[in-house]
Amino acid sequence: MTQDQTIVLYTFNDSFAASLAQDKLKENGINSFLENENPIGLNPLGGVELKVFLRDKEQAEKIIAE
Repeated sequence: MTQDQTIVLYTFNDSFAASLAQDKLKENGINSFLENENPIGLNPLGGVELKVFLRDKEQAEKIIAE
């Protein structure tokens, strides 16, 4: 695996919770991406994935856990 590879950090049931986590990461200088969003905001088929670069995984986990 390369450090530039993206990984799924967390999967959320709704896009609002995923966006809050993404904002928290951004405030701390970590780039992240959301996948599987839908316009309604709820995704019962697996959820919204919050992805980060592998190199940021450990720091991102600590930030989200705070």
